[in-house]
Amino acid sequence: MFIEQIDISGFKGISQLSLKLNASSSVLMGENRWGRSSLISALQLLSLDNTFYQFVDSDFYHDQDQCYGDNIIIKITYCQSHLHELNNQDYQPLRSVSYQSHQDNLRRITYQISANKQNNQIITQHKLLNAQGNPFNIENEKLLIATLIKLNPVMTLKNAINPEQLTVTNEPLSEHYISQLSNQLKVHSAELTQDELARGLQAARSLLEYYFVDQAHRNHYKQKNAKSTPRTEDWNVLEQINDVLDNLDNDYLRTVFLGIFGSIIDAKGNYSLSQSSMPILILEEPESLLHPIILSVAFRLLKNFPTQKIITSNSSDLVSLFSLENLYRLIRLPDKIIAKYIEPNSLSVSDSRRIAFHILYRRSNALFARCWLLVEGETEVWLLRELAEQSGYHLSSEGVQLIEFAQCGLKPLIKYANKMGIHWYVITDGDMAGKKYADTVKSLCGEDKNPNDYLTVLPARDIENFLFKHGFSHVYKLAAYNTTQHIDLPVHQIIQKAIHKSSKPDLAIAICDDAKSRGINAIPRLLMDTFSRIISSSKGLV
Repeated sequence: MFIEQIDISGFKGISQLSLKLNASSSVLMGENRWGRSSLISALQLLSLDNTFYQFVDSDFYHDQDQCYGDNIIIKITYCQSHLHELNNQDYQPLRSVSYQSHQDNLRRITYQISANKQNNQIITQHKLLNAQGNPFNIENEKLLIATLIKLNPVMTLKNAINPEQLTVTNEPLSEHYISQLSNQLKVHSAELTQDELARGLQAARSLLEYYFVDQAHRNHYKQKNAKSTPRTEDWNVLEQINDVLDNLDNDYLRTVFLGIFGSIIDAKGNYSLSQSSMPILILEEPESLLHPIILSVAFRLLKNFPTQKIITSNSSDLVSLFSLENLYRLIRLPDKIIAKYIEPNSLSVSDSRRIAFHILYRRSNALFARCWLLVEGETEVWLLRELAEQSGYHLSSEGVQLIEFAQCGLKPLIKYANKMGIHWYVITDGDMAGKKYADTVKSLCGEDKNPNDYLTVLPARDIENFLFKHGFSHVYKLAAYNTTQHIDLPVHQIIQKAIHKSSKPDLAIAICDDAKSRGINAIPRLLMDTFSRIISSSKGLV
């Protein structure tokens, strides 16, 4: 089973949060104070170490050291991974507290942990709920809850481990499963020699074991395993193994992967996993522990583990390794925390591919922005960023990311931004294409919104013509004819001559240098007002 949804009320730094998770991987990102540590603390209540946790005073909702709440409710909804999962002998006792959904015929189990303050005492309750949200009236409830958690234990990979409990060995218990995986991979890949397979899988094992060792104990681990420390070529082989694994999908590999993971858990010494157990992994900012290249290799490997992964990250490198459906933006509002994500089939296949290419792969750091400034081309990206800075508006530090939309198309970008809770603003030319873009903005900003809060249409055919007519004609004349005197030619011909003799990027630099030398008054008022509106939009003031 996997955690389909978690609802939290009044717990630590979370006043209210409802989060529907992905069955495979959920990558949670957001600005500081979105409630990351509180959410992880709530999920850790589902670990084997915290079964039947009793709340304490510091668990109640508080903000800036002020305590406000007297009630805590944490409700977790588990869902079957497949139709016949509860027919498994270990799972069968849980059928009596499961309920079936008419939408997908999958069975679900809801577990609620709650607490309230009564006469200076904290009363904690652990209940299993039916489809209507009412507690089951059963005698063996505690046993069933313990079974549920044992079969689906939450495990946090970035956690403190007591060195006394940790077994670090040159002959880890996963040796048998590593050998089994090696044999299976050999069948499917004639390109990898037995030696390469051994070295690549040793790199994988070292990576997982290293990740389970706490910071204070890592030096000991490094020294003890110095001879088996992976080399660059070992990581390269592991990447080839990832290529093979990406094309395989069979139950045997799933069993072997769980065997490797379970053996490393055994080596850690805290507890053992049964063969039916399906752990739920939490990884808190893994980028802080791994080099970006190793991070990429590691997560391609981890994605093949048949377990649910819940990951918090501030790394654009890591985010780009996942699909759009795995990404969640969490945003703190005054009274609650909201989660923004892409529901299945909410974007067309074409739009998804465009967003994946233009945003996820090329500029995944844009996913962390508060606001997208959408412009037609690369020239505007560089030019407007520089002119904004000269105007006193530092777009990057305000969470504004400039993105050109001509190749991707404006509509997919705005649709995605709307779904993910990213503010956006469009600057477009005044030609026929620009008017169509303006119509797109008006149709997608919302009926109750003012399009002027999302759009600036330049009163010219393009940004070069606009700048020529608003104080920068001498820059184009110098570039085209090496003079600032009157030239008896249409404006567009002078601009084309300047572009032909120079280039758009060079002209953009010349414009910015000229504006810098003349001061802030040289920057057109329309652009100044636009920058001001964009900053307001990034702060959610419009």
